[in-house]
Amino acid sequence: MIFIDSNIWCYYFDKRLPEHQLVRESVRKILLSSEELASNTIVVMEIAHYLVRHFTEEAARKKIEHFVNLRNMKILDLDTKLMAESLDYLLDYGYSDGLGGRDATIIAVMNSQGIKTLLSHDEAFKRLAERMTFKVIDPVTTI
Repeated sequence: MIFIDSNIWCYYFDKRLPEHQLVRESVRKILLSSEELASNTIVVMEIAHYLVRHFTEEAARKKIEHFVNLRNMKILDLDTKLMAESLDYLLDYGYSDGLGGRDATIIAVMNSQGIKTLLSHDEAFKRLAERMTFKVIDPVTTI
């Protein structure tokens, strides 16, 4: 199972971004594979927010529906237990490593599901990956 960060999804859905070309093939390979994808409700809302702000209502709806209905996507709820775990990560790593609140929810969900791979362009995740025993794959390497 792999978790794809919201920044990668935004690059993937927005062909106008220079990062789009860099992430397109990596995401397509994962989508066409048998690999199960994970997300959480917070990340879904962040992606939807980006799409609503940058596309027409019709285009945003189409992209959101496509995303949430991917055949290999598992969208996890952020319950009270995961929220508490997220808060712990935020407090432990927000000051020293720049981990944000949404990022903390990703780590909590990854831990709850035993996910060890994250596709992301986020520097905070890269700083934390080795200490937290997960791998970050960053397809954006030439910008």
